[in-house]
Order: sequence, then structure tokens, then C-alpha cells
Amino acid sequence: MSVLSYQDIIKELGKGIYFHPLKPGSVKDCDLCLTAGECAYSLTDEKRLTIGTEQNPQGEERKYFDIPKNDTALVWTSEAIWLSNKFRGPLYSVVKQVSNGLGHIGTRVNPEWASVLCIALHNVSNKPIRIYVGDVDNPIAHLAIEKLSSKCLNPSKNHKQDHTPGRLDVIRGLSNTQEINDYFNAPENGWMMHKKDRLKQLMIESDEYKKLKKGVKETLLDFLGSTEDSRWNRVNMIVNILLLGLGTLFAALTYLNSHQSSNPSPTNTILTPKSTKK
Repeated sequence: MSVLSYQDIIKELGKGIYFHPLKPGSVKDCDLCLTAGECAYSLTDEKRLTIGTEQNPQGEERKYFDIPKNDTALVWTSEAIWLSNKFRGPLYSVVKQVSNGLGHIGTRVNPEWASVLCIALHNVSNKPIRIYVGDVDNPIAHLAIEKLSSKCLNPSKNHKQDHTPGRLDVIRGLSNTQEINDYFNAPENGWMMHKKDRLKQLMIESDEYKKLKKGVKETLLDFLGSTEDSRWNRVNMIVNILLLGLGTLFAALTYLNSHQSSNPSPTNTILTPKSTKK
């Protein structure tokens, strides 16, 4: 099992990973930022938390909600994710949030999960904690992507009866949940739940996806050169180096084989004493 790096994650976007909405800063060194969506539910009061607005330091309006003291809130992410059956995704806490009084997070995204995530945030402090909606600078969790040693043959999609998309099953039977259910079950929000094709389409049409993919392409082109002639020269150089390396390896193997055949291993000879006549 191995963990995907920044460039590995970008390479897999559109292949083994769908993630929407991508924002500037969503992809970190070796993980993806998960931000809070507008749906958050207090388990103590059994009601949806109120969304407020304020201005950020740049004077722009931003949304937030407050988790009451000593309360646990179920928070749905603003991002939906799909992982192929060769990946899993452990979630990790954000140091800043934990330092403010949130408990640690311990959960994961299973192979072939396709939905937003429902994350339980525990406010273990004696004061309300403010959570900002869709703010990459203030995420609620980090999602690492681990490559499995073999493909999962029993993925998440086989257990929808136990783990419904968005984990709406965890609020089944609780009070004041109809508004949340209606929001996620609205046809226009199908990409948030289980429609992975729509999720992929929205991702690849986004400006940030195009920017990330273009960045990888430009890095390769910068390495190869700015003109077509220089690129062909660099490619020819790489091919010649590879051919030289293969030729050297072949010559070494040929030498070793011929050396071994000209020096056969000694055979063991069993000597028996000559018989003597009396």
C-alpha cells in the first residue's frame, strides 16, 4: 500500500478519482482538503444548525455555522468524491480545528464510494466553535489517498443498504431531518449522492481541474523544451540513453553467461578403495 503525492492525485483525477468542486488549494502535498457544506445537524438539539454570514479579512462575504459547546455535529462536506476499487481514503484531523477544541477524526472512504461525506465533529470545549462553509483555508479534514496492494472485490457500492450515499441513514428516525433529506435528494444534487458520471462531468468541466491538468502538461513541456525541435532532440536523447542502458545490460549479461559456461562447476567424484586379494 502506498500514499499518493500531489502529482499522483492530479494524475488520477478523471481516472481513479473524481472530486468536485475542486477549488484553488484543494489538492495539497499528499491529500485533498475537505470543507464543510451548508448542511450540519446538532445531535444534542436534534436540528439543523443555522447558517450565518460575515465578512472575511478581504471584505468578502462568507458563510458559517457554530457547533455549540459540548455538542456533536454531523457535517456534510461541500465536496463529493468517488474512488475506484484500487484506492481507499483515510481522513485526518486538522491541527487548527483540534486546537480550537474539536475532537480527532477517525474514519475513511471505501473503494467505489461515490457521494459527499458525513463527518461527525465533536466540540469537546466549553465554547461554540465556528466552522466556515466551503473554505479551503479552514478545512474540516484532510483526505489522503492510499493505493491498495490489490483491487477491492467487495467495494462500497455493494453495501448501499447499510451505508447509504451521504450516510443519510445515520439521521434516520431523528427529529427535524426532512430539510436535509430533501436537499440531498433533489435531482439537481444527484452528483452529491450517487451519480458518479455527473460528478465526473462537473469536475472535468471546472476551471480548477483544467488548470491542474494543464499545470502537469506544462511541467512536462518545460522539461522537453519550448520548441518542437528542442522537444524532439530531448526525446531522442532520452531514447538513446535508454537504448545505451539496455545495450550495456545485455552485454553484461552475455559476458556473465559466457564466463560461467567457460568455468563449469566441479563435479563431485566419489572414490572407492580398490579391492585387494588375499
